[in-house]
Amino acid sequence: MPAGFNFIFNDYGAPTHRISSIMATNSEAFTDGEAVKLASGRWTKATNGANVAGFANQTLAAGTNQYLDVVIAREGDWFEAPYTGTPDAAFVPGCEVADVSTDGLSVLASDVTGGPFSVLEVNTVKATCKIKVKKRVFS
Repeated sequence: MPAGFNFIFNDYGAPTHRISSIMATNSEAFTDGEAVKLASGRWTKATNGANVAGFANQTLAAGTNQYLDVVIAREGDWFEAPYTGTPDAAFVPGCEVADVSTDGLSVLASDVTGGPFSVLEVNTVKATCKIKVKKRVFS
């Protein structure tokens, strides 16, 4: 599985919703599928414990005053992502506070305190999980 968060489905059958009218933080590069948040009115990489706004829908080289296309994390959206770190004993289906990794491209399975993700499924063979974004910017 490629790195990053991938939209799987929406509980209500809704297609993805994208925002492309907000600029990326200057001098910051983004990777397709990377978790993002808003800071000072611009997209930036999501950090541990942050509310996630969505996921980059393109790869964007660092630059100045560039627009970034983002798939918004909404109620009912499910995503699949790789997980990194040695899984905490509580990193199982039903975990409600898994966190984003420092690379923004995976779930940090060793950190299950204060994160934005609830876990539906963990695939230990592929080191992937299915998650829902509970702590969202646009909730």
